[in-house]
Amino acid sequence: MSIANLKVHDLMSRQVVTIDAKATLRAAAQLMHARRIHCLLVPAESPEGPVGVVTTKDIVQVLCDADASVLDRLRVEDAATTPAMSVQHKLTVVDCIRLMRMTGVRSAPVLDGLSLVGLISFSDVLRAVAEGPKPGTPVAQIEH
Repeated sequence: MSIANLKVHDLMSRQVVTIDAKATLRAAAQLMHARRIHCLLVPAESPEGPVGVVTTKDIVQVLCDADASVLDRLRVEDAATTPAMSVQHKLTVVDCIRLMRMTGVRSAPVLDGLSLVGLISFSDVLRAVAEGPKPGTPVAQIEH
């Protein structure tokens, strides 16, 4: 599958899982485990405010310096990245993954203007490439 002509909205996940900034890190870890996902969006406190992201990496890094019981005391806001690096839904996938690579993130909230419309991750790109071309797509357009 060629990703050269795809836009972020073509690959993004539209069903975004969120968690409140005041929730415990243990609650975030349990939700990610139950949903089999690696990040949660943290909605802004106000409509104009920035969206945050908390990832499995954020939680695991907390455990480098403390016992697992700390997950019951720390809040999502203590470990989340806010504001999260976000992208517009009409950005090309190629430009998006370049931006994600440069900023060191593996997933990003997707916006339409200021409205949250989805989440794009390296996993979404990998899944699209792994699934291959749609029936009827000329072989010459397939990137390897």
